[in-house]
Amino acid sequence: MPVIVCSSVADAHETLRDGTSAVVVVPIHNAYEDVVQCLEALVRNSPAETDLLLIDDASTDPRIAMLPERVGVVRPRIVLFRHAENRGFVRTVNDGFVAAGRRDVIVINSDVIVGPEWFSRLRDAAYSDSRIATATPLTNNGTIVSVPQRNIPGELPARFTPDGVATAVSAGSSKLRPRLPTCVGHCMYIKRMALDLVGAFDEGFSPGYGEEVDFSQRCTLSGLAHVCADDVFVYHRGGGSFGQSPEVRELRRRHEDFIARRYPFYHPWVGCAANGRGAVLGTAIAEARCALLGMTVVVDGSALGQSLMGTQRGVLETIRALARHPRIGKVIAVVPTPHPDYVRDALRGYPKLVMVAPEEARGSLGADVVYRPWQIFSLEELERLRRWGEHLVVAQLDLILFNNPGYYSSWYGWARYRDLTRLALAVADGVAFLSGHAEAESREAGLIAPGKPTKVVYHGTDHASAEPMLPEGLPPEVARRGFVLCLGTDYCHKNRGFALRVFAEMVGRGYDGFLVHAGFRVPEGSSRPMEAEYLLGHPGLASRVVSLGHIPEEARAWLYRHANLVLHPSLYEGFGLVPFEAALAGAPCLSSAQSALAELLPDDAEFIVEWEPGVVAEQAMAIIGDEGRRARLIGALARRASEFTWDRTAGLLADLFDVVCRAVRGPEIEAVMGEVGVVALDRHRPGGARPLMDLLEDAYPPQVHEVMRAIAQRRVLKRPFVAATVFAYRLASAMRSVIVRRGRRQEPATPSSGEAGSSMT
Repeated sequence: MPVIVCSSVADAHETLRDGTSAVVVVPIHNAYEDVVQCLEALVRNSPAETDLLLIDDASTDPRIAMLPERVGVVRPRIVLFRHAENRGFVRTVNDGFVAAGRRDVIVINSDVIVGPEWFSRLRDAAYSDSRIATATPLTNNGTIVSVPQRNIPGELPARFTPDGVATAVSAGSSKLRPRLPTCVGHCMYIKRMALDLVGAFDEGFSPGYGEEVDFSQRCTLSGLAHVCADDVFVYHRGGGSFGQSPEVRELRRRHEDFIARRYPFYHPWVGCAANGRGAVLGTAIAEARCALLGMTVVVDGSALGQSLMGTQRGVLETIRALARHPRIGKVIAVVPTPHPDYVRDALRGYPKLVMVAPEEARGSLGADVVYRPWQIFSLEELERLRRWGEHLVVAQLDLILFNNPGYYSSWYGWARYRDLTRLALAVADGVAFLSGHAEAESREAGLIAPGKPTKVVYHGTDHASAEPMLPEGLPPEVARRGFVLCLGTDYCHKNRGFALRVFAEMVGRGYDGFLVHAGFRVPEGSSRPMEAEYLLGHPGLASRVVSLGHIPEEARAWLYRHANLVLHPSLYEGFGLVPFEAALAGAPCLSSAQSALAELLPDDAEFIVEWEPGVVAEQAMAIIGDEGRRARLIGALARRASEFTWDRTAGLLADLFDVVCRAVRGPEIEAVMGEVGVVALDRHRPGGARPLMDLLEDAYPPQVHEVMRAIAQRRVLKRPFVAATVFAYRLASAMRSVIVRRGRRQEPATPSSGEAGSSMT
C-alpha cells in the first residue's frame, strides 16, 4: 500500500476510522536521517495491521516532502499530513489524538528506533491493569527508564544493534511492570480512556517539554497509573527535533519550574523512583542491564591473607570461576594489599576481573550482587557488604560454630556469633549453602525465612595442587616407615582423639608406621587436652605420634602423596574436601559418612560404620594391606570428586544471583535487628559487644538476663520498662571499673575469618 497523503486532521481522521488497534503517531520536524531510520524500523517490526500517522510540522528540509516516494509500497498503512506552519510538538501530538478518533495512541519521537515485537509487548503492558493510563518502554536515553546504566543516558553497548538490544532485554525481563510517576516522552502508549478522562496535552507547554508530565499528573490525580513496559526496549538518539541550544535549555528550565509549582509532589516522587533502593523499577532496570552486560558481582576477598588454607582456597577459586562464567560481565574482588604472591599469581589473566583494596571500597561499588563466600563475624562486615551493591548473597558454610558453645571462651561470645548469623541471613537477599545438610539444619533452626532464595552450591575439587614439598619438622623416620594422616583443625568434632585410639589398635595389630596430625590449632574448642591426656596414659604411643600444626599447601600435597592412609573421623562437615583431595592425590581415605559427608561421598566407597576403635583399626589395616581394595576406594572417591568442579560452582552461584537480582532488595540492617531478637550486638562498640549485656553476664542473676533479653527482643512492652532499663544501664556502667578490677569480666572470643573456614579444615 502506498503512503496516503492527507490535507488536514479531519481528512486523516476519516482515513483512519476503519482501524481498531492503536495508531502510531510520529511527529516530524526536519531530522531527516532520524526519520528515515525510525520509519524503516516501524515498517520492519510493526504488525501488518498497524496504522502509522506521520505529522510533518512544517519541516524546512525538502527531503521530508519526498518521504512518500522514498517509502514506496509498504504494509502497515502509512498516513501523512503536513502543517502549513510550525505548530510545535504539543499541538502536533494533539492533532494526532484527534486524528486517531476513538483509538489508543502511541506517540513516538522521530529519533526512536523500535525493535522486534515492540507493538504487542507495549500494548500488553498498557493493558496489564485496568487503571493504567500510559506505558513507557525502556531506552538508552530516557531519564528514569534509561538502560543499561540507571538514570544515565548513553549509547548502545558494543556489538549490539537496536534490534539485538530489544531482543536481549525482552528475553531477560520478568515483566515486573514497575509503576512510574510519569510517562516518558520518547515513546508513550496512551489509552483512549485516559484522554477521555483528563483531555489532551496542555498547549501551555508549547512548543514542548513537560507536556507529558502534566498529562501524567492529571491522570494520577484522577486515579490512573503509569507503567514501565520493562520487556520493551527502543533506541532513542535524543535531541533530534529540539536540539540542545541554550534557548532549548532555558525553555526546559521554565517548564520544569511550572511543573514544580503545579505539582509540588512530582520532583521528590521522581527522585525516589530514580534512586530508591529496593524499588521495582530498579530491579527491572537491573534485569535489563544484566541481559546486556552480564551481572556485576563483588566478591569479598578480605580473607585472602598471607596463608592459604581452606577458606582462602574457596574464596580464590570462587573469584576465578565467576570471572570465567559467561553470564557474569564483571567481577570486582575486594582483596587486601599488598596482594600475597599466591593471590597475584592465581588472579592474573582474567579480563573481567578487577581487584579493589578494602580501603578503596567504602561506598557503593555499583554491583548487582555482593557475594560473601564465607560466614560473617562482625556487624561492621555486614554493614560494609550491604553498601557495596544492590543485592547481598552470603554463604552459610555450616552450623558448626552456631550449634556448639564450646568453641568460644564465654557464653557471650557464642551468643554474639549466633546473633550475627541470624542477622546476616535475615538481611541477605539470598543464601548459598555448602551442602544440603547445612541448608536443612538452617531451616530447622529457623534461620531462613519462607520464600528467601537459597541454593546448595558445592565447592569444586579441581583446583590445582601445589608442588609437593617435605613438611618442615617431619622426622625422616616417618617418611621411611610410613604413616597414617589425620588432617584438619583440632576442633573437637574432628575427633582426633578417636584417631589416636584407632592408631593405638593398629599398632597393637602390628602397624609399624606413625600417626601424623596436621592442621590449624584453634584457640577454643580444641581436642589437644584430651589428646595429651590419652598419650600420658599410653607413653609408648607418644613417640609414634607427630603433630605438625598448620602446614603450607606444598607440605599438604606431600603428606597426601606419601600417606599409607588418610583417616578422617570427623562427625560434622560443611563439605568434606579431605576425602576427595586425598583420592585425587592417590591416597585412600577412610572417612565417616556423617552430616554433609553422607550426601557427598559415593555409595561404593568404604566408610567408618562402627565407632569401635578396634573395628576401625582392622578396616584401616585391610585397606593398607590390600592393593586392590586400596585402588577401589581411591577410584570411587576420585570419580565422585570429578563431579565437583569450580565452573559448576560458578554456574550454581550465577543461577542464585539471577534469582536474587529479579527480586526487590531486602530489608536494611536496622529494620531487621529488632525482628530477629538480637541481644548481643551493639554497633556503637568496637567488636560488637553490648556493654550492658556484657556486664549483666557477670554481675546479675540469670533472671535479670532474661528480662533484658525480652526487652531487646520486643517481647514485652517497652514503656513500663524504659526507666528500669536506663537505671540498670547507668548502674552497670558505674560498676564497670569495679568488675574489671575484680577480674570477673571476660572478653568474648570470636574465631577470625582465617580460622573458621568452610568446614573448619
